[in-house]
Amino acid sequence: MRLIQSLNGWWDYRIGRGEFTRKKVPFSTLPVGKSQCVLQFSAQKHPHHPRAFLVFDGITYEGKVTLNGVELGTMLAYSEYRFEVTHLLKEENVLSVELSDIDPVFGPSEGWENYGGIIRDVYLEYTGSRVITSTLWNGALNADYSVADCSFAVTTEGGEGTLEAMLTDKEGNVVATATADGDTLRFAVSEPHLWSPDDPYLYTLRYAAYADGAVSDGGEIKVGFKDFRLVGKRFYLNGKATFLLGINRHDIWGEQGHTMTEEQMRRDLTMIKNTGINYVRLVHYPHHKRIIELADELGLLVSEEPGLWWSDMSNQKLCDDALEVMRRTVLRDRNHVSIAFWLSFNECIFTLDYLKSSARVCRENDPYHMVSGANCMSIEMTKENFPICGFDFYTMHPYDSTPKRMIKSIEELTEMPLLFTEWGGYYCHDNPQNFRWFIDTIVKYWKNPDDQPVLAGACYWFWSEMYEFDRTAPACTNGVLREALVDAERNPLPDYDIFRTAFAELYNPEKDPEWHVDACKIPTNGYKNYETVSVFGLQDEKQRAAAWETMIAESKVPIARFHHVNKGNRKMTNGPVLRQEIGALGSLPMALEQKPYVITDTLTVPVGQAVKGLWVIGNVSMPKGYPISGDYGEDAVEYTVEYTDGSTDRFMMKNGEDVTTATGLHGPSRIEPYAANSPRAMRFRHQMAWEHYVVNARYLAADPTKTVRALVLRNAGNGYLPLFYGLTVEKA
Repeated sequence: MRLIQSLNGWWDYRIGRGEFTRKKVPFSTLPVGKSQCVLQFSAQKHPHHPRAFLVFDGITYEGKVTLNGVELGTMLAYSEYRFEVTHLLKEENVLSVELSDIDPVFGPSEGWENYGGIIRDVYLEYTGSRVITSTLWNGALNADYSVADCSFAVTTEGGEGTLEAMLTDKEGNVVATATADGDTLRFAVSEPHLWSPDDPYLYTLRYAAYADGAVSDGGEIKVGFKDFRLVGKRFYLNGKATFLLGINRHDIWGEQGHTMTEEQMRRDLTMIKNTGINYVRLVHYPHHKRIIELADELGLLVSEEPGLWWSDMSNQKLCDDALEVMRRTVLRDRNHVSIAFWLSFNECIFTLDYLKSSARVCRENDPYHMVSGANCMSIEMTKENFPICGFDFYTMHPYDSTPKRMIKSIEELTEMPLLFTEWGGYYCHDNPQNFRWFIDTIVKYWKNPDDQPVLAGACYWFWSEMYEFDRTAPACTNGVLREALVDAERNPLPDYDIFRTAFAELYNPEKDPEWHVDACKIPTNGYKNYETVSVFGLQDEKQRAAAWETMIAESKVPIARFHHVNKGNRKMTNGPVLRQEIGALGSLPMALEQKPYVITDTLTVPVGQAVKGLWVIGNVSMPKGYPISGDYGEDAVEYTVEYTDGSTDRFMMKNGEDVTTATGLHGPSRIEPYAANSPRAMRFRHQMAWEHYVVNARYLAADPTKTVRALVLRNAGNGYLPLFYGLTVEKA
């Protein structure tokens, strides 16, 4: 296995051609133009590890490396570089890194405060004569996830020999082993434990390359099994439709820039996880490799990108450098189970040539993950170019003061899944009302059925405050970008709780967060001998739809007393439809139609048993009804209990006494429709406030010595449109 010699610590450091001082590596500093870092160190000798490689985990923004007077090469930003130094090492060595943090073409960004430096670890790796240069893991799951066919491709140089691998589970039990004389190890795993944000289960894969009968090189990685794919307009994880509830995270902490401690990185991702987030967009450049490892461990899907922000894609040098950084990032992180996909750019006036090239670079180096880009161009430009270049899904940044751009994007970008790679910003910051409005829109379009426009995920802008001095209010004040959930030191801001609580019911199948239902207890004196009666399929669907349209049309007739158009016109986006199942009202069991029957003529409900009484759930009319309109005591609807012997009991439901209006709003005001003989069953309302409805319950006594054939509901013919939701009987 490899031996590591850290070169972190105190280096000589100078700016320009100035005097040398001391600087502790790794470090981030405000850009200084040109600087130089020099380290004198002693090399270690390892008889069984004769080869040595100098490794940089990341610098910004360009660096020229020299060892003992020999130039090794030039490094681009944020990327891992490995230089073989076997034949250059002496007992005492001089390592020099010349940094440039102002001038590089692929250098400082316009989108955030920039930091130069050797921002990540530097070390020597010692190996045997045969060296592993790359690995590629894949655990392909079968249709029911009962078996994973695993392949582990290993590229080596410096000799030939066998490869070995051993997979162990979380408890250390050996799950599989494999040996190969070629370059790919293969084995199967039965009943693999799947990885997900809810259950981030990891296996350990240990591997070795042999030369001359002995281990020459090797290592271990954490791997996991997941099935992440596109189905229709949605992302599916392990066979389940999964909304990507995301956040945009910069790899920056306060004034430390890109250089963080292990504790800070873990704290950051743990806080993100605790908000309910399942996806982190690592913007806008490759983050520390430890962040990806923590995402594996904590259960967070991530994406990575090369470092573009409103960059000039007509500049070929810039594009070539971005593609090289993308390539190195894919090679570094492609084995991690937390990787969801690659994003090849951010907010650029893209060219088709770059899009095609970036998709090619990602797929050539990783055939197992999806590719797209973080996009704010027009819908027309997106629809034309994303499919042509081979991207797997649409993205959009629908910034606006209202959800209108969100809705337009969702309703027009329908050929592939759509992910909002950014949304929010200063339109939501410190504005709870707007924040919840956007969230409500996101949830609504996620919950749409598959044959309607669907939003597959949304990534909020952004996680933590950071410095940016060329923007003004409202986005920035005093040089701080304020649009975040936590401050620069990760203390929660007011928006943190709004985000966490507003999205809490995203996957709740029993309750649509757009709707609130206040169910009331019906006064039944605790009697429990009740049984629900099926009310499903009582009417021909065409007849039922026509009755519903009649009711909607009547309800949208302007209210005469209100002159302002927004007050006099009822908003009927949904109508009096229950958005969740109601299983009981107190001790009274319920089996209700979520979309009620509209009684324009008659409706017959079969009963077929002896009962003491019947609870009719409805007893409302839309819109006519007390107290809005109609004479008090006027006939509204007749209920007839028909027995099998031909006899009947008739009950006339009168306006105000038994029946009220179904709407709980009149113009700008809530109202309290009240009927003396029909207690309130429930009130439900749309979160956007423009639709409130009430439902009542009416008890009808019956002859327990007879069998009830049916309950017949008949419109009384005075302009009322009664609604009927369900029937519960009190058994004899």
